[in-house]
Amino acid sequence: MEFVGQSAALALQGLSAMLPLRACGLSDAQLVDFLGRVNEVKRQVEALELAGVAELNRRSDASPGADSLAKRLGHKTTAQAVEAMTGASGKSARRLVADVEDLAKLPVVEAAVLGGLIGRESAQAISSELKSAADAAAPSEVATVESELVELAVMMPADRLREVAHRRAAALTPEVVEERARVAHEKRFFWIGKEEDGAARVSGLLPVEYAATLRTVLDGYASPKRKVTFAEGQQAPADPRTIGQKYADGLRDVFAAHARLADTLELGGDHPTVWVSTTEAELASGKGLAFFAGSAEPTSVQLARKMVCSGGLQEVVLTEAGAFLRLGRTSRGFTRRQRRAMVARDGAECVIPGCHVPAYRTEAHHVLSWFQGGPTDVDNGVLLCPFHHDEVEKGPWQIRMIDGRPWVRWSYGGKIIDWQPVNSNTPIPLSS
Repeated sequence: MEFVGQSAALALQGLSAMLPLRACGLSDAQLVDFLGRVNEVKRQVEALELAGVAELNRRSDASPGADSLAKRLGHKTTAQAVEAMTGASGKSARRLVADVEDLAKLPVVEAAVLGGLIGRESAQAISSELKSAADAAAPSEVATVESELVELAVMMPADRLREVAHRRAAALTPEVVEERARVAHEKRFFWIGKEEDGAARVSGLLPVEYAATLRTVLDGYASPKRKVTFAEGQQAPADPRTIGQKYADGLRDVFAAHARLADTLELGGDHPTVWVSTTEAELASGKGLAFFAGSAEPTSVQLARKMVCSGGLQEVVLTEAGAFLRLGRTSRGFTRRQRRAMVARDGAECVIPGCHVPAYRTEAHHVLSWFQGGPTDVDNGVLLCPFHHDEVEKGPWQIRMIDGRPWVRWSYGGKIIDWQPVNSNTPIPLSS
């Protein structure tokens, strides 16, 4: 931007017309007007500061032999020069320099913030999410998203804007989301520490789909839907527990109920119902993004399809523009009785040859996909460990039903382990 400050001059003139003043003497309307003018000036001054730091950073080229302004001022970096010139903390100075470098990757956002159209906090919300996408996506696509987010920034708080920017950035680079989901899955853990002073510390790191499932169940425990009836004239006492205490009690209640089921540890039970939103095209193709209810963190449609297969999930289908299209059918999970029948038919382990994960740790899989109209019936279901459930969804393992019995095949890189019935002692022929 060649010139900056025109909007700042107008904002300063508007505020100076009210000065000096006694805040306690302002009417309600005047107080609202005053605060609005102060905020406008603050936004414009931030734009001037960013413009100055951007130019200082441009003149402080750190490459060998360059005529660096920061070095001529006696400083090693631009941030150190900013710290000395403004009296800001080292952290604030480094943040300023980082902001102008991020904005340089996003010219539409940079123009908006330097022109005083949006504030620095809103610019941070956009750039923190889009800067990575700017390196991977087509410039025209990034520019379109930038323009949309700048328009939203004028009317939307920064926290909400950051959530929207997070989703827009994910849509530009869905492969990044898939990689992030893979890394999160590898890093997952849950740990209950040693008991001390009557309590044990719990820690963990859960992938987004794990967190969505837990949150759905615990929210139900934290918000009971039935009312307690007391004698006439008596009031039901308020629940004194914090939300954290309700979650802790709900977690205990879930596992207490689980332990009371005599056959739970043998075969497992049904899954809680989780809502996931996506577009019809993405759901049909199996490529794109999906969002679990209550979470702004995107996941892949492939993962959503896997959860639908396992049961206990209902898709919320949106149009490409984000409007509600329909509430899809609820995926019914295989019951304990059905799982028991699968164990009797296929054995008490994952059906993939050589895998010995016990049945109570498996997931029920629809051989004919739920999306293709496959029924939740025993003759369309098999038990797979979570790892092989992924492998069946993506290959190389394949499963089909013949006369009510599952057959499996492995095919990869030109080598084929031919079809064989599950739970068979027949040797596996290898061909190529």
